[in-house]
Amino acid sequence: MSERDVDQRRNWKAETFPYDYFTVEPGKECQYCLTEKQAELLRGVIEPIGWRTRWWSETDQLIDPETIREFRDDLARRLMMGCCGDEIPIQYRYTDDGVLQSSTDGGTTWTDAPNNDPRNYSTEFPPIPGVDGSDKKCAAATGAASLVKEQIGEQLTDDMGRYTLNQLISDWVGTMIDTSNPFEALVTVVANQIFALLISAVRAALTDDVYHQFQCALDCAMADDASFNNAQWTTARSDILSRIPGIAGVFLEHLVYLLGTKGTTNLCRSAPDDTGDCSDCECPQPCEELWSVFVNVPNYFGTIIDRGEGYVTVASDVINTNNIYYQYILTDDPDHCCYLNSIEVISGTWDGSLAWGNCGQAFGSLNSGIFTEGCVNQLQPQSSVPYTLKYHFSECP
Repeated sequence: MSERDVDQRRNWKAETFPYDYFTVEPGKECQYCLTEKQAELLRGVIEPIGWRTRWWSETDQLIDPETIREFRDDLARRLMMGCCGDEIPIQYRYTDDGVLQSSTDGGTTWTDAPNNDPRNYSTEFPPIPGVDGSDKKCAAATGAASLVKEQIGEQLTDDMGRYTLNQLISDWVGTMIDTSNPFEALVTVVANQIFALLISAVRAALTDDVYHQFQCALDCAMADDASFNNAQWTTARSDILSRIPGIAGVFLEHLVYLLGTKGTTNLCRSAPDDTGDCSDCECPQPCEELWSVFVNVPNYFGTIIDRGEGYVTVASDVINTNNIYYQYILTDDPDHCCYLNSIEVISGTWDGSLAWGNCGQAFGSLNSGIFTEGCVNQLQPQSSVPYTLKYHFSECP
């Protein structure tokens, strides 16, 4: 029965409801707190919901009396259920990897809840004025390193207790992102880990050079607008540990870990300082950016026609002096290497034979045979016909 048919058959004014919408999918459960009298009144008002004349169907479905009565009765039952504090509370926990999880059944099952983690949902500070790019990134990284030095590093004392350290870190993190009860537990864990490093040793390790390397790690990882996504945040943490060995690196990585993507963005946008210098920050390049074609006679060793995240595509259509079509690509330094995961034939034919250089091997010195995968700095396949190969790379372990 359509809505029009319902309107034509009744000569009284009443609310009607779409049968297809309300009876097919129950939707997400929500909780509303009503007074006892409000719930009692609503239980009386909903009685007509069990009448066929109060329903219509856009698809002309037959209104099933049993279905609408069950719908009404379930609604009445829910209006008699408590909802003001006696329900099972939502529980939260962090995994070993720092992923927030929630449980609505008393801890029997757990589900990842990243949207409830303040490191992801906190308000993002406004962008830094000016043109996006290297100058803005360096200013942001310089200011961030100065803030960490001033607000955390210089506040540490040799006789600082566990509680005081926890309060210092908790208050500082709270200036960058919102906090919540579950997150405070994570702050406590990290503060305890830092305390275990021995505060006096941490203070001695936090030199000016360490703060500069911290600045470089942030500068290299952030986007041109001084923001961080999850991949960039992860890269920054990894680079901190790589650039700064020992407890100083662990200490600073822990702080960035607590901030998350939003907090690290906010830190870098808090106090940009354009007096900083990032010219000596050697930023690691993505693997696909390291490769170029060896140039001897133009095009004798192929042409890079495409590169993207994790791959480089090379075409060879110029025959070499020995009637062979070569490709010879190499990185920008023998010690800069990529893990070759696979080689995909895009066009032409290639029998799988390959000459390659292992990581650190001098350019021009090559091994030969059937190669499957590994960490390399040179690659030289060959074919008797024109061909195009796509090299799939990742970071060397």
